[in-house]
Amino acid sequence: MNKNGFTLAEVLITLGIIGVVASMTLPVLIQNNKNKEVESRLKKVYSVMNQAILMSELDNGPKEYWQFSCSTDENDNVNADECKQGVEKYFLPYVKSTKSESFVNSLGYNTAIYFSDGSVLVGKINKTGSGASNALDFYFYPNGKNFNKDTFGSTAEDGTHSREDCGITFFAFRFAPAMDVALNKFHYKKGFEPYKFNLPNLTKDAMTASGNSYSCTQNATVKVWCTALIQLNDWKIPNDYPFKVK
Repeated sequence: MNKNGFTLAEVLITLGIIGVVASMTLPVLIQNNKNKEVESRLKKVYSVMNQAILMSELDNGPKEYWQFSCSTDENDNVNADECKQGVEKYFLPYVKSTKSESFVNSLGYNTAIYFSDGSVLVGKINKTGSGASNALDFYFYPNGKNFNKDTFGSTAEDGTHSREDCGITFFAFRFAPAMDVALNKFHYKKGFEPYKFNLPNLTKDAMTASGNSYSCTQNATVKVWCTALIQLNDWKIPNDYPFKVK
């Protein structure tokens, strides 16, 4: 009786085809999974922080009247006790975290909040020299392994702060409810929001405009509007998003 079967050559050809298909589709599947993880954590931290603001207002009054001071002396050393009257006063007691730590660098006084899902949120108060500030900037790392406090906000030779991985490994948010100025119009009387400072309008074209360092584009140097672009797309990374998130 004749027995039909595959020759060794046919088996090897089939395995080769399967390998080629897998090499083409596996990276896409991995990136899609990473996108979903980032989307989920962005949406979660947005909700968590705005819930924290509501709870904090019960103890600290309306958010529009919160003040964040971080003055420095003649040697540019910050007043740590004063600087703690920011993230550590208004936010930290109202979020569930595994730990927190504060550190000072060229950006200012920073407080890192570590969450149980492995993400990290860093709140920053600018060093003001004297006086008070009405704004806090936040940088969210969906994967906390990408956060390194020793290199966070490193300064380039020209004096600019590095945002090379903004929109890729970390995402910018801002809290500035009391700043009633045109550049801050999308933060005034708002809570914890994607970074929209200096954004002319809430459109994709504005957020991806060429020639603006804040734009979510390949050639931009700061790219802080990428978070707003994802929020505009209902917290989904757009199909034409210019970066592969990590």
